[in-house]
Amino acid sequence: MWAPKGEQPQIPMTSTHQKAKLFGTVNPLIGESFCHHVEDQGAEAFKLFLEEILNRYSYKEHITIYLDNFRTHHALLLQSFLNEHADKLELIFLPPYSPNLNLMERVWRFIRKIVSHNTFFETFKKFLDALYSVIKKIANPSETIHNLCGNF
Repeated sequence: MWAPKGEQPQIPMTSTHQKAKLFGTVNPLIGESFCHHVEDQGAEAFKLFLEEILNRYSYKEHITIYLDNFRTHHALLLQSFLNEHADKLELIFLPPYSPNLNLMERVWRFIRKIVSHNTFFETFKKFLDALYSVIKKIANPSETIHNLCGNF
């Protein structure tokens, strides 16, 4: 943020520690992203997200998802679901500590920058509205996603 020399800009803050929890995917080939807001990021919520992906892309013969090593992605609760859908859904885990390989991390960084940097929201609902607005704007095939994932 720019400010006159010697002046410290003041940004108001709320005392809330609420967070938006999301699961998301990005398809760099067509420039599409898909995000899903969840109450918690546990294994059951991730399983529901995977079911949503299967429904959303039911016309696809095979779906491969590259994932980071978030503990929920490895949950034992998912094993029977993954075995049941092994012919349609494949999960490939990226090497640990390699966010540069995770294209969704580029999308998250972009969303955070657009939504929350140097911005004050009076309520959590206003923050969520701004968040969903940006997510909706880049969800369908968009130039933004192509640009973010350009080094793919």
